[in-house]
Amino acid sequence: MDLTPTAPVDPRSRLGGAYRATTVTFFLNGLLLSTWLIRIPSIKEATGLGTGAFGTVLITPVIVSLLSMQFAGRLLARTSSRTFVRVSVVATAVALVATSLAHTGPQLALALALFGFFDGLLFVASNVQGVAVERLTGKPCLNSFHAAWSIGNLSGALIGSAFAWFGAGTTTQFVLVALLAMWASGGLLRPLLPPAEAPVPGPEPALGAGAGSGPGAGGWRAGWNGRVLQLGLLGLCCLVAQGALEDWGAVYLREERDASTFLAMAGLVAFSVTLVAGRLVGDRLRERYDDGTLLRAFALLAAAGLGLSLVSSGYGVAVAGYALFGAGLSVLDPIVSSAAGHAAADDREETIASAVAHVATLSHTGLLLGPPAIGWLAHGVGLTRALVLPALLVLVVAAAAPAVFRALRNSAPTKGHISAER
Repeated sequence: MDLTPTAPVDPRSRLGGAYRATTVTFFLNGLLLSTWLIRIPSIKEATGLGTGAFGTVLITPVIVSLLSMQFAGRLLARTSSRTFVRVSVVATAVALVATSLAHTGPQLALALALFGFFDGLLFVASNVQGVAVERLTGKPCLNSFHAAWSIGNLSGALIGSAFAWFGAGTTTQFVLVALLAMWASGGLLRPLLPPAEAPVPGPEPALGAGAGSGPGAGGWRAGWNGRVLQLGLLGLCCLVAQGALEDWGAVYLREERDASTFLAMAGLVAFSVTLVAGRLVGDRLRERYDDGTLLRAFALLAAAGLGLSLVSSGYGVAVAGYALFGAGLSVLDPIVSSAAGHAAADDREETIASAVAHVATLSHTGLLLGPPAIGWLAHGVGLTRALVLPALLVLVVAAAAPAVFRALRNSAPTKGHISAER
C-alpha cells in the first residue's frame, strides 16, 4: 500500500487525535440515523398519518440528503470539513429532536428535510476527513471508520429498542441522544484535521476534475466524468445488494425457510456482525493487497454466501450464507469511498468533497433502489428468484473492479493514493 503523507505530523498527537475524532464522527452519524429509523413506528403513530401519506413524508430526507451531497463541495470551499462535521452533528441532532415533536405531516416533513440535509453534509464531510487521515498516516483507515458507523447504527437500534421496551417516550430518547452528540461535537471532535494550507496539484485531472473544479467549485455539475460514474456504479451495485438483504433477508427466512420471527431476525444479526467484523480487519488487508483484488475476492465471497442461502433447504445453512454475505460486502463500499477521495484531481477539500459526493450519490441511490426492486421482482417471480439479483450485482463488482482500479492507478501514477500491485 503506497499512501504518501502530504505533511510531517506527530503521529502521537495530531494524527492520533484526528483518527479518534473521525472515528467518533462516523459513530455519531450511524447513531443519529439509526435512532430515527428504529422509532419510525412511534413517529407514525404520533402524527396520525396514513400509510400512504407517511410513506411520502419518509421520502423527504432521502431526496434532500442526496441533493445536499451534490452541493457539499461548494459549501466546503467556503469553510472546512472540520467545521461542517461539528455543525452538522449539532444540526442533525436538533432536527432529530424536532421529528419527535412533530404532530402533522408538514411539520414532520420540514424536520426530516433538515435532518436529511445535514445528514448528507455530515456523510460527505466525514469521508473527506477520513481521506485526509489516510493521506497523512500513509495507511488505509476508511474500513475502520465505516465499522464505527455500523457500530453506531447498531447502538442506536439497541438504545431505541430498550427505550421502547420500557415504554419511554420518543422525545426523551431523542433528546438524550442529541445531547450526547452535541457534547461530543464540542469536545471529542475538536481534533479533526483543518483544511490543507496549500493545495497539492495532481499530475492529471481525475475524479472531481473538469470545468468548474477550481476553488469554490463543487456544485452539482462539477466533477462528473467517466471515473466518477465507474466508481459510483460499483458502489450502487454494492449497496443495492446490501439494502436488498437488510429489508428482505428476514422476510425470506420467515416465509421461505419457515423460521420464527426471532430466528429470522437472528439471520440479520449474523449478517450485521460479520459486516462490522470485516470492516474492522479491512484496513489491514488493504495494507497487504491491491484494492481491486480485494474487491474481486470479497465480492465473490458475498455472491457465494447469498447463493448458499438461496439454494439451501435448511435454516442453519441459510444463516451461515447470510454471515458470508455480510463478510463479503463489508469492505466493498469503504474501498469505493476511499478511492473516490484519493483519486480527486487535487488535495483541496472542495475537490475531494465533490468526488466523494458524486460517488456517494450514485451509491446511496442503490441503497434506496434495492428494497423496492426486490419487491417488484418478488411479485412476479417469487422472493427466492428475486434475491438472485443482489448476487448477480456483486458478481458484476467482482468482474469490473480490477479494471476500474487499474485505470485509477494509471491515471495518477505519482500520487500514490490508490493501492498499487505488489
